[in-house]
Amino acid sequence: MAKPISKRPLDFFYRSVFSLILIIAIVADCSPLYPEALRPEFVNQMHKFQFETFKDPFFNPKIHRPWFESLVGLELFVLVPLNAWLLWGWTVDHPLVPVNMIVYAYHMFVTTIPCLAEMYHEFSRGALSGTEVSILFSMYGPFVALRRLIRFSPSEWPQVH
Repeated sequence: MAKPISKRPLDFFYRSVFSLILIIAIVADCSPLYPEALRPEFVNQMHKFQFETFKDPFFNPKIHRPWFESLVGLELFVLVPLNAWLLWGWTVDHPLVPVNMIVYAYHMFVTTIPCLAEMYHEFSRGALSGTEVSILFSMYGPFVALRRLIRFSPSEWPQVH
């Protein structure tokens, strides 16, 4: 019988963090893909604040980046469902949670690296200051670090029969 999540503090921590990530993904990150009528005004204001305050190149309304929109699409159609499954999986102590966490972490790593490269490019051409790029790296960088934090030895992998 599975242990309740209250008896698994690491799973409870992951579930809490991933709950927050899911809300942010649905409300803020993926909102540019929604029809204008479904996008709350506070989200538009948040994106405007993100660009004006941090000079985040991905929220610049004057520049269209199809590659970035494709990554947002992947977030909506791959990471959001996987995140939702993980929240359920941690709750029921599903044996495939570790495997799905590895998939999630690698996906986050691979989709965040181009964003960091774009920010570095913006910095190298003088569009971002050192302070701005440092702030942006501190906001996006944890998603690369997430990959490093999620690691399992083969002995921890689920035994599916």
